[in-house]
Amino acid sequence: MYAPTMGDMTNEPQDRADWDMSPYFSSVSGDDYNAFCATLQGDMQALAAELPFAPKLATGTCGAWSALLLRLEDASARAEHLSSYLGCLGAADSRDAVVKREAASLATTLATLDKLYVTARAAIGTCDEAVFETLTSDDELASARYFIGRLRTQAKQSMAPELESLNADLSVNGLSAWGRLYDQVSGTLEFSLEVPGEAAKTLPVSMTRSLLEDADPAVRKAAFDGSAVAWDSVGDTVAASLNAIAGTRHTLYAHRGIEHFLEPALFDAGISRETLDCMLGVVRSRQGLPQAYLGRKAKLLGLETLAFSDLMAPLATGQDTRVHWEEGREQVQSAFEASYPGLARLSERAFDEKWIDYKPRAGKRPGGFCSSSHITGQSRIFMTFNGGMGDVQTLAHELGHAFHSYLMREMRPWASEYPMTLAETASTFAENVVTSAALKNPQTSREHRIKILDQRLQDSSAFLLNIPMRFDFECALYEARKEGELSVGALKELMLDAQRKNYGPSLDPSALDPWFWASKLHFYITEVSFYNFPYTFGYLFSLGIFARFLKEGADFLPCYEELLRFTGSASAEEVAMKTLGVDLEKPDFWNASIDLVEQDWQAFEELTS
Repeated sequence: MYAPTMGDMTNEPQDRADWDMSPYFSSVSGDDYNAFCATLQGDMQALAAELPFAPKLATGTCGAWSALLLRLEDASARAEHLSSYLGCLGAADSRDAVVKREAASLATTLATLDKLYVTARAAIGTCDEAVFETLTSDDELASARYFIGRLRTQAKQSMAPELESLNADLSVNGLSAWGRLYDQVSGTLEFSLEVPGEAAKTLPVSMTRSLLEDADPAVRKAAFDGSAVAWDSVGDTVAASLNAIAGTRHTLYAHRGIEHFLEPALFDAGISRETLDCMLGVVRSRQGLPQAYLGRKAKLLGLETLAFSDLMAPLATGQDTRVHWEEGREQVQSAFEASYPGLARLSERAFDEKWIDYKPRAGKRPGGFCSSSHITGQSRIFMTFNGGMGDVQTLAHELGHAFHSYLMREMRPWASEYPMTLAETASTFAENVVTSAALKNPQTSREHRIKILDQRLQDSSAFLLNIPMRFDFECALYEARKEGELSVGALKELMLDAQRKNYGPSLDPSALDPWFWASKLHFYITEVSFYNFPYTFGYLFSLGIFARFLKEGADFLPCYEELLRFTGSASAEEVAMKTLGVDLEKPDFWNASIDLVEQDWQAFEELTS
C-alpha cells in the first residue's frame, strides 16, 4: 500500500507554489502590479463616463462606436489577465489574506466591466439590422462579428440597462460572494485520514481524489469516509451557498424573461437545445456500456459491486500504479513527441518555464485547471500530482488546454472567447495522444495495457455516467429551488437519486456519495451554470476528432488546428460542419464517438477474461 503524504513526492519545500508567475507580475504588491491596476481602473472609469453618453448607434456613428468597442475589448483582455493572475495565486494558497483582498477588489472591477458591457449590449441590441451590418463590416471589428452578434442576442434576454448595471454592482456582494465563500471553505477544509493500523493524518480535502486512486481499499474508504465527515461539518454553509446561487439565478431569469434555466447554459455553451438533447439521448441509450465495464471492474477487484469510493481504484496488475512527477512528465512528453511535435514543443516550454503548480500543500484548493492570459500569451496549469495514473492524464489534459490557448495567442481577444463545449476538445485530444501512444507501443506489457484501457474506460464512465449524473442533479436542484430553499438532507437525496438513475446496478446502492454536491466545485462557479454537460460534449466531440486523426495521421493536424482557432468565431454546430462536415443535431456523430469506447471495452474484456 502506498498512501502519499504531503512532501513525499519531492524533496523541495512544500510551502510555496511550483509555478513562476513573474511573467504576469513581480508580486501581488509590486509596483508593476499596482501600476497595471491603476491604469486599468482609470481606463475603465473613462469608458464608464463616455459609454452611457455616446450617440445612438446609427449609420453615421458606427465609427465612434467602433473606437469605443475596441477600448472595451482591450480593457476586457487586461481584466482577464488580472483575473488569471489572482485566480492562480488564490488556488495555490487559499489562506493568503493579501490575495483574498485583491480578489475582492477585482470583483468590483469586474462588476464595472459588466456594466460597460450592459451599456454596449443595449446599444447593439436595439440598433437596426443594417446598422449592425455596417458596424461589424468595419475592418477593425469584422473578425469579432460572432462575439458582437452574441452581445446582440444576449441583449434581447436582458433587463433594462439600469437594472443590469445594478445587478452587476450587487453581484460583488451577492452571487459572486457566495462563490468566494465556497472557495474559502473548500480551500481550508481538512479531514482526518484514519487507516486501520496506522496513525491518523490530517490532510486537505484537495487530496481526496488522489487517495481514492490508492490500490488499498482501506485507504480509499478512509479517504471517502473522512472527507464525508469534513463536508458534513460545513454542510449548512455550503448548502446556503448553493441555495443562494440557484435562487439568485432564478430571480434574474424571471426579470430577464428567460423561460427555462437551461437557456443561459446553452447560450454559454454555444449549442442548441436540439444538439444537447440529441447528445444526451445517445449517451443514455448506451449507458449499459460503461455500466458493464464497472461490473467487470468490480469482479477484478474481488468485489460483488463497486462502491462510489471504488470508481477510481486501480486494478491489481502486479505493477506499482504510482509514479513520481518526473516519470509522469516523461510519459506525457514522449507521447507528444512521437505523435504531435507542435504539442510537444509547447509542453516542453511549459515544463521548462515553470507553468505548472503540481505539488500537494496545505491550503491548496482542490481540483485542476488551466488559466491563460492573452497579454502574456502564456498559460498556467494548476493540479495536485500525487502519483496516480489519473494525475498523469490530468497533466496531459491541462497541457492540451494550454496548447489551444497557444494556437489562439495572436488572435484578437474577442475571437478567442470559445465556449466550454469546445474548450474540452484539445484537452481530451491530448489525453488520447498519451494513452494511444502507450497502446501502440509493442513493448507495452499486457498488464500495462490493461491499466491504460482501465483508465480510458474509467474516463468514459465519468463522461457517460458521472457527468450526466451531475446534469440530472443540477436540473433537479433548479426545479426544486423554484419552490424554496433546500435542506442539506434534500440536497443529499437529490444527489442519490441522480446517482441511482445513471449508475444503475453498477454501484452498490448502500455505498453511494450523498455529499458529492458539496465536494464538487463546479456547482459553485458563479460565472456560468451547468458546468457539466459541456464536458461530455467535449469528450465525445474530441473522440470523433481523434478518430479522424488515427485514420488520416499527421495530414489531419492542419485541419485540427484550424478547428481550434475557429472555436471562438462560430457556434459548435458551425465549427463542426465547416471543419469536419458533420451535423451535431443528428445521432450519427455521437454514436460513432461512443463506438470507440466500445472498442476499448472489447479489448479490455478480452485482456481480462
